[in-house]
Amino acid sequence: MQSESPTVRALLHARLDALLNECNLVTAHADYGQTLDDMEEFFCTKGRQFLHDTFQEKLQEHIDHTEAVSEPPSCPDCKKTHSHEKKTKNIVSR
Repeated sequence: MQSESPTVRALLHARLDALLNECNLVTAHADYGQTLDDMEEFFCTKGRQFLHDTFQEKLQEHIDHTEAVSEPPSCPDCKKTHSHEKKTKNIVSR
């Protein structure tokens, strides 16, 4: 099992810390009796975005790792290999 790079780990921890700090602000500024509703709304929007960004980062890291260690596929007919230069992929999801 491959582990994430220190850079990715640091980035994810920084994003999580920022998310939790924003959560503290939501609870601190919530009207009386609205804390739960405000936190639910916060996590439905910001939490979903955090998960999306995290999965995007982890998937890109996996793609980069796979491309770095994998041998290029060979043609079954001529047994030659052809490698394209390394390209970053953007993942779009909803």
